[in-house]
Amino acid sequence: MKFGVLFLALLAIFPLGLLLRSTPVLRKPFWICFGALPFFAAAIPLFDVGLLSWAGRWVGFVYGLQISIVDILAASALFAMPRGKLPLWCKLPFLFYILAAALSLLQAAEPVAASFGVLQFARIFLVMVVVARASTSDPEVPLLMLKGMAIGIAAHFVAVLYQRFQLHLPQTMGLFIHQNTLGMAAHFVLFPHLALLLAGYRNVRYLVTTVVATIVVVVFTASRAAVGFSVIGLGTLFVTQALAGLTQRKMAVGFAALASLLIVAPLAISTFSNRFELNPLGESQYDERAAFNRAASFILDDHPLGVGINHYVHVARDLGYSERAGVIGFEGNRNNIVHNAYWLTAAEAGYPGVLAFCVMLIVPLFVAWRTGWRMRHTLEGNLLLGFGVTLLVVYLHSFYEWVIFAREIQYLLTMTMGMVFGIALRLRAPAAEGNPLPMKAMRLNAQ
Repeated sequence: MKFGVLFLALLAIFPLGLLLRSTPVLRKPFWICFGALPFFAAAIPLFDVGLLSWAGRWVGFVYGLQISIVDILAASALFAMPRGKLPLWCKLPFLFYILAAALSLLQAAEPVAASFGVLQFARIFLVMVVVARASTSDPEVPLLMLKGMAIGIAAHFVAVLYQRFQLHLPQTMGLFIHQNTLGMAAHFVLFPHLALLLAGYRNVRYLVTTVVATIVVVVFTASRAAVGFSVIGLGTLFVTQALAGLTQRKMAVGFAALASLLIVAPLAISTFSNRFELNPLGESQYDERAAFNRAASFILDDHPLGVGINHYVHVARDLGYSERAGVIGFEGNRNNIVHNAYWLTAAEAGYPGVLAFCVMLIVPLFVAWRTGWRMRHTLEGNLLLGFGVTLLVVYLHSFYEWVIFAREIQYLLTMTMGMVFGIALRLRAPAAEGNPLPMKAMRLNAQ
């Protein structure tokens, strides 16, 4: 059945692309849906179609050769777009990392399992390119995708309230399978919407509702990293906006945020109290994250070129590195992935891989901050600053989590990268020629 579904999905790429090209009215719902889909990945039965599945046989951040609904829609959108190319400097860092991941197959004990990871990065690279090209040609695409993300977080908000007050869960995961995934996903919604609110975007009710709902979602995850880095991101964004120039809107939002903090703080304290009452911290006796990091460092010491992408658990568990690092011998612990995206990359792809990985992450971050600051008096410049804070917080958060490799987060990450590149390219083109911004961009800046 799955191959039949895959065959039909692949057949749909061409007619869907033709439909998008010939029917402009579909553009808005398409991009809204595109932005929302990663938030429903775990809840949609056929979101992924596996060409080959090692579920139950292999433990890693991906366990099969898969194609998802997002991949199909991205291919259709690419076909529907007018001719154009994304500059090589936008693509080259990502391609270098894919190359480093592919080279790690030479060290992999199970090259097929390693190929699962390489294919996943190839899929999200396609998403990044498609979103970047769409955002370059159409200034409304980023706003439409953000509305889709807001719809996604709204669904999680409802699920979180049910889980907290009806099921009485100490940590809520929304529609995902783990609260850490939800906490990371919330960053991609919170900061761009808050940046638009501070910049003076006219749809205040939509922005305020989204920001408040996202903050509540983060608090109810009861994840220390998610809450802590969200606070850091909020502070960074407010400081950045203040340096860019204070306005009545920014001051009003700032005072409202302080007032809201007085309301949210008791809720956060209560949520964490419930969590720690049921699951007390024992880090003074056993620090699991530190033990995982030690295991990854031991692997890197013995394998400077890595052990193969998607291979951390196999090597750490079966070759004695987890035991040597002091990871408790329970099955759940030994089957877990190191809670640090950078140590995970270093162990699996070696020094070349972690270098390529960091460059891939830094380039869009630099573009977002540099172009955003230069264009800070425009709506899109402020949106770029919001994306810059998002990427910064996600990268910092990834020192404590590996979920940046989860499919849902990778889609949101590459969508954000694509929007950064697309907006920056569109803003830079007229600036380089000494011409004013396009009329559509001027209209958006006036909102």
